[in-house]
Amino acid sequence: MSKVKVIGYVRVSQVGAREGDSFISPLLQREQIASVAAREGLTVVRVIEELDASGGDSKRPGWNEAIEAVERGEVKGIAVWNLSRFSRSLPDALRALARIEDAGGRVYSATEDTGNKMVRNILLTIAEAERDRAAEGFRAAQLSAVQRGIHVAGRVPVGYRRRTGKELPAEERRLQIDPDTAPIVQGAFERKAKGMSHEALARWVQEQGVEGFSSTGVRWMLSNRAYLGEARAAGAVTVGAHPAIVSKSLFAKCQERGVQSARTGVLAGRFLLQGVARCAGCGRGLYLSTSGKGRAFYRCRTTVCEARGYAGAEALDAHVLNVLDERLNPADPAGWVAAPGGDDAEVAEAELALAEARADLDGFLEDTTVRRTLGADRYNAAVADYVAVADKAEADLERARAASSGSFDLVGRLWNTEWGHAERAEWLARTVAQVAVSKGREPLSRRVEVELR
Repeated sequence: MSKVKVIGYVRVSQVGAREGDSFISPLLQREQIASVAAREGLTVVRVIEELDASGGDSKRPGWNEAIEAVERGEVKGIAVWNLSRFSRSLPDALRALARIEDAGGRVYSATEDTGNKMVRNILLTIAEAERDRAAEGFRAAQLSAVQRGIHVAGRVPVGYRRRTGKELPAEERRLQIDPDTAPIVQGAFERKAKGMSHEALARWVQEQGVEGFSSTGVRWMLSNRAYLGEARAAGAVTVGAHPAIVSKSLFAKCQERGVQSARTGVLAGRFLLQGVARCAGCGRGLYLSTSGKGRAFYRCRTTVCEARGYAGAEALDAHVLNVLDERLNPADPAGWVAAPGGDDAEVAEAELALAEARADLDGFLEDTTVRRTLGADRYNAAVADYVAVADKAEADLERARAASSGSFDLVGRLWNTEWGHAERAEWLARTVAQVAVSKGREPLSRRVEVELR
């Protein structure tokens, strides 16, 4: 008489560095499956092994493969060490058992009676409760670690390094500055604040020697509050858990997103006059669009307008900036008069102080010998001091700019050194009331009117 064919199923929720008697290893599970096969007269045609697989996950590919093999009639059952290996979710387990039994199959356990449905359901309920307790214990362990300032994510953010080992005190398991990669992180944030795209940043980071960085990885890095010195998990946050690499204001600036038109988002991210340029004929806003050759244009799309204004996007942006340069330049007697208020000299001093603070921070992070000289604790404390100085310099600069006259010289410096596309477009929208564009082949100087606010 031929033996009943079954599939052996082995599952381990988390392997890591576990070993010893408390760890039910895959080899031990295989031995137990062989024992139930011998006891029940089964033939194990193959064993499916899933490591680092949660028993509460109903989408486990190996688990579903075993169930589907029973439904196809290839085998008559699934053999496991115990039901907790099969599933730790009572609803998932009952649905899977119904599918197996409807196909004429059965689940065999090396240590339990699976023929008695009441006993089997009780065992599955216990398995689910054990999973819930383990999850609650894990959350409690995460909360405790975060409260002690430990970064609990499995992945160490670029720019940091950490020592591992439960025997180490908490302060020695906190993130520490990596002098090789921290300057790269600082540089990436500064470039993003000036408007560099995620794709270009990913290329730049890789050029600095950090391999495998994609635009998605850059987005993750720029939004990771660990760079502010925060440890987070289980809904808890510890500020000052480890040295910050970037200042609060620089981090906040990298979270800002320019407002783009839903219909012309890509082009609005390249050109400056969306919402400002208008048709001289009907007064409605011009839309950005491309021609068949890929050139970008501002166009009037109003069907009833008989004089639809249009202009090349690049040419119109350049023309308006030239007009502003002529009208707002203080050297021009008829030019723009700066608003009364603060002194731009204070802004220049604050800008210099910030540049010096950032240069000091960069220089300290780039010095590979100072860490060995100071030791980890003093080095991390020094980094925190440098970041605090940069934070204060940025706050002082913001106050000086808010009180300044906002001269064209100041705007020019910001435009060329700090502002990205979003800041430039925002300044134009505040400065220019409208740009009226007429239809025709004449030069833009004859068919474009720029009205300042």
